[in-house]
Amino acid sequence: MADDTAHTSSGRSPVARPLEHQSHAPRWPAGVAAFLVFAFALYQALGTNNVPDFFIYRLGAELAASGVNPYDIETIRQHVATQYPDPDPTPESLVKNCGYFLPPMAALLYMPFALLPWVPAKVAWAVVTGLAAYAIARVAGGTVLIRAPQMTSPIANLVPFALVLNPLTLAVVVVGQVTVVSVGCVAAGLWAFARAKPYLAAVLWVVPFVKPHLALPLIPLAWFLGGWRPAALLVVLVAGLNVIGAWVIGGSPAFLRDYIAFLPTTRDAVLYNRVELNPTIASWNRLLFVAGGPLVELTALTTLAGYCVWFGLLGGRVSLAGERPSIAWAVAAVAVGAVLCSQVLAYELVILVLVVPWVRELFTAGWRLRGWLAIGLLVMQVISRAVMEQVGLEAHHPLGVAGLALLVLLGPIAVPAEPKQA
Repeated sequence: MADDTAHTSSGRSPVARPLEHQSHAPRWPAGVAAFLVFAFALYQALGTNNVPDFFIYRLGAELAASGVNPYDIETIRQHVATQYPDPDPTPESLVKNCGYFLPPMAALLYMPFALLPWVPAKVAWAVVTGLAAYAIARVAGGTVLIRAPQMTSPIANLVPFALVLNPLTLAVVVVGQVTVVSVGCVAAGLWAFARAKPYLAAVLWVVPFVKPHLALPLIPLAWFLGGWRPAALLVVLVAGLNVIGAWVIGGSPAFLRDYIAFLPTTRDAVLYNRVELNPTIASWNRLLFVAGGPLVELTALTTLAGYCVWFGLLGGRVSLAGERPSIAWAVAAVAVGAVLCSQVLAYELVILVLVVPWVRELFTAGWRLRGWLAIGLLVMQVISRAVMEQVGLEAHHPLGVAGLALLVLLGPIAVPAEPKQA
């Protein structure tokens, strides 16, 4: 446990040197599961007219390359109406609830897809999705993550399949959201940290910043795992790409000011993003609203405030514990905090697969009751709203996230030397 419970006297990070695998689980389950995800994504690319979110994100890069402002909502909706015709749209229809809202750096990251024709771009996205699924299955499945306890039961081979072939993840693939790719990059970054390649990890962790409100906790996590240098590199890369993206889109880095001014006006343009209208929103303010509290729509300021409160609670928990947390606990705390403190839709809940290694630590340490409770809260997130409404739990997404947050905050932060009873 020495590697996991304290810094060295020189202040080195807990992953400052390469560590051997802590598990000898076979790689084939992750490979097969990822191939099945790729095959499903390839079918969406060649056999359907789905992936509307990927269409919009790619369109943003395509418009930027053509000198057209992608943040013009009406322009985006005209293109969407052409690709996804809806002769009788309702207020909830896609064509009335879409727009390009990603930060300027996203235009650069999606530019390779914008340079391809539509169908080849979808195929390329399917390949990227499959690779991301492999990273999730390998790392979140526990065969790579540092300090992950060994899994000797044959049932362990089913874990990768459960992580990337569940209804929630497949729904993300159908709509073409970026969540699977972003979480895959986080997982690959953890793999890089495990092999003392912190700067590679920083580069990989740039991708999740296409949704900066969700990715912000990666900065302190990078500091925890690798020290201040990879964290600083991550900040510099994200800032630099946004400056370049602003220059490409608006002709000047000053366009960033226009983008920041644009964001507050977009909430009411998409009904899905309004906390009083969308029961799949999983952040704390949705739970507050359902419980009869005031309506709070999260802004950049209130999101930052939420993160400050969450990380303050985490710091207090670590101080009270008097021991250094495990890597798995730190990753779980960041994943839960991102969903709890950001006003996100259900498809972002894929982030919670990063809690799984900590759940494995709970079982290994003998905390079986807590482990099963965590599994139950995770399973809640993949059950459809229609099913949960039948049992009167329409708010199961924010309720489950809040439960996980409490479990992480109050549960053991490191694997003890001797197993405890649940």
